[in-house]
Amino acid sequence: MKVKAQIDRFIGKDNRIKAYASIILGDEYVIRDIAVMDSKNGLFARMPYRSYKDRNGNMQYSDVAFALNETSRNAVSDAVLEAYEQRLHMEEDESQGLEEQEENEAPVFEQRM
Repeated sequence: MKVKAQIDRFIGKDNRIKAYASIILGDEYVIRDIAVMDSKNGLFARMPYRSYKDRNGNMQYSDVAFALNETSRNAVSDAVLEAYEQRLHMEEDESQGLEEQEENEAPVFEQRM
């Protein structure tokens, strides 16, 4: 199945969650709110989940969508992380371009008499 991923929004460099992504599966299904997470083992894609309290008041988590096998899980993860890296480099290139443009512009001074 073909997996397309896109980064919907960046969260921040200082957070464990770096961004949120969406994927399109086989041009037929969309899964939103896949988090790009940073851990001690590196970046990974966390599928969306819901949280609730069980009858004892303990917080429980349940995946909303998930892959049924390792091949599918790797395809989703690879697509999301590749989209994240591409978007991150694109954002960095844009910010460097703005910095270089600001450095190359001569200051304008206006004097009135």
